[in-house]
Amino acid sequence: MSGSGRPAARPYGARAVRAPLTDPVLPLAALGIAAVAAALYSPMLTWAITGGLAGYSLSGSV
Repeated sequence: MSGSGRPAARPYGARAVRAPLTDPVLPLAALGIAAVAAALYSPMLTWAITGGLAGYSLSGSV
């Protein structure tokens, strides 16, 4: 903070580095790709989850 109570100005370089790191495009694209892959493999994922839950319950962990 400066003496006037306002935050000190940041150099332009810090803003240029931070902007791509906080941009939501890359995480949203990754989630979109993951959603499409999950939709394509949904029968296999369903059986894998069901088998995992059955194994967990039959192992005496419940």
